[in-house]
Amino acid sequence: MNNQTNNENLSQGTNGQPDEYSAYRYEEYERMRIEMEKRRAERRAREHRRVMKNRIIAIAILLVIIFVIVKACGGKSDNKPAADSSSQTESTKQAEAKTTTKKKTSDNSKAEETKHKIEQSNGMTFVDGILIVNKTYSLPSDYAPCVSTVAQKAFDDMAAAAAQDGITLFVNSSYRSYQDQESLYNSYAAERGTEAADEVSSRPGHSEHQTGLTFDVNTTEDSFAGTPEANWLAEHCAEYGFIIRYPEGKEDKTGYVYEPWHIRYLGKEKAQAVTKSGLCLEEYLGVTSDYKYAEDQNCSSLNTSDTQSSQADGYYQDNTNYDYQY
Repeated sequence: MNNQTNNENLSQGTNGQPDEYSAYRYEEYERMRIEMEKRRAERRAREHRRVMKNRIIAIAILLVIIFVIVKACGGKSDNKPAADSSSQTESTKQAEAKTTTKKKTSDNSKAEETKHKIEQSNGMTFVDGILIVNKTYSLPSDYAPCVSTVAQKAFDDMAAAAAQDGITLFVNSSYRSYQDQESLYNSYAAERGTEAADEVSSRPGHSEHQTGLTFDVNTTEDSFAGTPEANWLAEHCAEYGFIIRYPEGKEDKTGYVYEPWHIRYLGKEKAQAVTKSGLCLEEYLGVTSDYKYAEDQNCSSLNTSDTQSSQADGYYQDNTNYDYQY
């Protein structure tokens, strides 16, 4: 709301009428904002590439170690008598059969325990009552709720509690419309191509900022990590209904690099449950975050009046319309 007021003030003269100087200031402000967004995105992309490089190195080292161990074990087995080798083979088969049976039983139990309820209504997807938006699941282009008053009230309460501990928290960025996200993403795609743009920006409809339930706190600079403000936020945000949406070490699950400033409102009960589990939201709900699955999800969301009914991958859906708060 403040950004909108500022933009309106920039486009008006002292008598409330547009003038050339105000228009210039507004254009300069927009140019600087987009440039800052690009620089931040570039830093996140570099961090993502660094993480992936370290993972590849770690995997290569692990494969070498496994190869050496397997080769060493194979050499010892060759020196044993044939009869003993035959006996071991039979024992191994029996052990493998028992292991397979146990694994099937365990997987069936796990699938039963982790069944989630997924509903698609009005182009939106809810899992266990939680609106999910990521690289797989999107929002309609006309979905424009602005900032949730419930989420804003929760943030204000949290900021007041932080202030009592000597910590200052404020909203750096909140609601972003489909059109704003489209403009931002297209600028990256035009400059770098779609593949590179996907590393640093959400495609339109796939940004959590469009939900009105998301806040970037204080700053979107990597230097925020490890600060007293970031530590306080991570420790206490669930008490007010928020989660750190893109936690460290979960990049392959969320599809985004660690963002200690990015919080998402779920409500106190759900936020505390997710935080206590140690899982990111995708893991907690058992969903993916990958653009390669987005087309199928969008196709299944074309019915804007009723939820779709299906049974797949441990999910069940019904045909009931719901009045969601979030």
